Amino acid sequence: MHCASCATIIAKRLSELASVRKVDVNFATEQARIETEGAGPSLEELNGQIGKLGYSLVSSGMYNYNNHNDHTEHLGINQGKDEKLAELTKMKVKVHFSLHVALLFFGLMMWDIGARFFAFIPNLAIPMETFNVVSMIVATIFIFWIGSPFLNGVWRFIKHRVANMDTLIGIGTLSAFVYSALITLFPPVRDLLRIPEYTYFDVTIVVIGFVVLGKYLEARSKLKTGEAIEKLLGLQAKSALVWRDNKEIEIPIHEVKVGDILIVKPGTKVPVDGEIITGQSAIDESMVTGEPIPVDKKEGDIVIGGTINKQGTFKFESTKIGSDTVLAQIIKMVQDAQGSKAPIQKIADKISGIFVPIVLILAGLAAALWLTAGSYILGFPVALSFAIMAFVGILVIACPCALGLATPTAIIVGVGKGAEKRYLDQERRKSGKIEFCGYGCF
Repeated sequence: MHCASCATIIAKRLSELASVRKVDVNFATEQARIETEGAGPSLEELNGQIGKLGYSLVSSGMYNYNNHNDHTEHLGINQGKDEKLAELTKMKVKVHFSLHVALLFFGLMMWDIGARFFAFIPNLAIPMETFNVVSMIVATIFIFWIGSPFLNGVWRFIKHRVANMDTLIGIGTLSAFVYSALITLFPPVRDLLRIPEYTYFDVTIVVIGFVVLGKYLEARSKLKTGEAIEKLLGLQAKSALVWRDNKEIEIPIHEVKVGDILIVKPGTKVPVDGEIITGQSAIDESMVTGEPIPVDKKEGDIVIGGTINKQGTFKFESTKIGSDTVLAQIIKMVQDAQGSKAPIQKIADKISGIFVPIVLILAGLAAALWLTAGSYILGFPVALSFAIMAFVGILVIACPCALGLATPTAIIVGVGKGAEKRYLDQERRKSGKIEFCGYGCF
């Protein structure tokens, strides 16, 4: 999802299905919660409803909490971490190229503006015809390679009548590009309409360059926020000692089954939840309770996966594994908190749902007003230039909408910081770097 409007579009389309009762889509965590009547539609039917718009659903039920090779669900993304990092790497290449070029053209743009208003600033030494041709080539690369997601947004708007922030960027930059290309490639048309020679290729380049930078920073911040929960997941043991065929066998944690007899030695983590059958020990349960003093355990007592065995060796029978363990439930609660919506976010979501159509209407009205009333007062050539600037300006200024992003981002960052602090506290306790007071630890 590219923006809060994407979440609104997905929720609206899924709600159109007869058996769907309620849909809650969170842009920040890239998750959807769907309540249905009865069995409800299948995953294929849901994807059939939104797949043509460029979105897809992946069931979180397919995730294995014991598999440390894939933290997809806890990163709050449809793709695996490796896929997401590969996508960020591709975005980074585009950012490095586009940002340097955009800054160059931004500087030339400011120089040209300054030369018009201040006599001490010389005009650009480059002939206007040459500059327009070079700008058109660079703008073509920008709009069809770097700005391809924005063009896809325009195509979805034409084909399916759904619009998001990418649609605004795409329509604005494409309008400026097409107008500039026409007057550059067809000078007779420009002379016939008496249109000024000035083009807007630099606007296309600068806008796409800076918006792509913003998209990259946004994607990176969302990934880093999810990593806090990944660290919390890392508190779980990765392997376990199982007593099978009268001998100890070390197996991966996801191969542990309910009813297995597990052995825990001093200084190691308890693999899963269970009940002690032989032996006794002192276990650090600060991961759950926050209390740094180890708790004595004996036969019949319950142990929790992820806690640390301080001394003594014991055997226990596993009773809960995978997503049923206490640690998995804690992670699930943190994930639910990240996906929750504050009352102010519900208001923001409602506004985001009508934001894009309103901006498109306002941009169209502004352009129409300049072409009608402006032509009557200033003449068509001057009015056309102002109409293009007003149309593109409204779309471009409105598109980086913080309204739909700021509130959900604040929630996931806050919860992510809480999860990260919990992880760091646990690490300090393990290393012994901790201070005590009468009420606990700091």
